Amino acid sequence: MEDDTAWSEEKAFCLIDAYRVREILWNPQNENYFKKNLKQDAWSEIAKLMSMTVEKCNSKIVSLLSSYRREKLKEKKSKGTGKGASETYISRWFAYDALKFLDDRNTPRKRKNTVWIIL
Repeated sequence: MEDDTAWSEEKAFCLIDAYRVREILWNPQNENYFKKNLKQDAWSEIAKLMSMTVEKCNSKIVSLLSSYRREKLKEKKSKGTGKGASETYISRWFAYDALKFLDDRNTPRKRKNTVWIIL
């Protein structure tokens, strides 16, 4: 396994793509989202693809997600009342667009009908 801790933008994009296609890791609407063993399998696949440890891949994703949330917050705050279009923050962070797929993950899940009919 590769031991360097430096992540090029290209390597980060590869990691993001591997993460994106494995919805079990990030999409609460995925039917297997809460199955830890399947999530571990997905992380193992990513680690193998990246020639790194699961821990390093996971740590980098956590870091990228943190940066993405920070950029989203800056964007949201800049759109506050009384601010002109020229003051709106536009992220130039390299991975911003690549992580936009996460924006829909907090959409509420469809609920199953749990009404009980007692006769």
